[in-house]
Amino acid sequence: MIAHNYNKVMALLLSVCILAACSDTPSARDKDRPAHLVETTTVTLKDISLQTTLPGTLEAFRTVHIFNQEQGLLKNLPIYEGDKVKQNDLLASLDDALIKSDLNKATATLKQAELDLKRLHNLVPRKLASEDQIAKAKTAVQIARADVDHNQTRLNQTQIMAPFEGIISERLVEPGDVIPLYTHMLTLIDTSSLKARIYVSELLLPLINLDDPVFIKIDALGDQTFNGYVKRIYPTIDADTRRGVVEINISPVPAGALPGQLCRITLATENKPRLMIPFDVIRHDNQGTYVFKIENNKARRVNIRTGVQHNEDIEIIENLNENDIVVSKGFFGLEDDKDITTK
Repeated sequence: MIAHNYNKVMALLLSVCILAACSDTPSARDKDRPAHLVETTTVTLKDISLQTTLPGTLEAFRTVHIFNQEQGLLKNLPIYEGDKVKQNDLLASLDDALIKSDLNKATATLKQAELDLKRLHNLVPRKLASEDQIAKAKTAVQIARADVDHNQTRLNQTQIMAPFEGIISERLVEPGDVIPLYTHMLTLIDTSSLKARIYVSELLLPLINLDDPVFIKIDALGDQTFNGYVKRIYPTIDADTRRGVVEINISPVPAGALPGQLCRITLATENKPRLMIPFDVIRHDNQGTYVFKIENNKARRVNIRTGVQHNEDIEIIENLNENDIVVSKGFFGLEDDKDITTK
């Protein structure tokens, strides 16, 4: 009897424990847990003019390597590095004695061929020359004339002229050298204007247009600022750096500016309305870039896509709207769908 009562008491205690355990469910515990304390900020629409300063190197507007198209002894090379030349000035001359001899021979052959053709034409009325002989004589004249033209061209190429006005930047041979065909003899640069190439983020490239003004500082010339403009935008993006090339023209050339100098180029885009939030509210994990958006007093994870950064703010391109509230501080322990309270 005593054992029977003991069993009933134990069963009753076990039931009470089970009911107590059931009442302590996760949902019940969550209700008792205090809300997560955070600070917030608002997504705002701002008129932003992006400005960036990028390094570049000054380059000559044009650089031409001067090669010889005839081989032989270099007789004359009257110019040196730093010399200014005008278009069609003589840069170099090669020995032309053999070519002149070939030209004289070709000229004599042409004269003889023309005389032969004339003589045959005079024989035609007396039927002492056939049409076939006339045709061959005409061909001989054409071949001789082509030979004269060929040797005249070779003779002209022994005199190397400046293709444009510029400055000699390299002198690589000396008079007395025997020059093989296509030897790099001189380098001529055109410094009537200078250019610089800069590498621009793919996010900024669509905002740049041809002829946009830029501001240029050249380290060697101190704090002076010079004007330039966008001359060319290259049509490809480097797959590794995600940057494209923009070519800047500097004209007129500042006094003291030389190819090879370091310069710093400032680009400024037109004002454009952009959705902006502080950069430090952005979170990252293996699922991507996100923020915690506040909805109904809960923190909701929202994946986003960002654009350009401006000072302490960054542009939001997807999944947020103007006046949305996002968490700015209090991220430690914060999870998706967690109740929050704000300071």
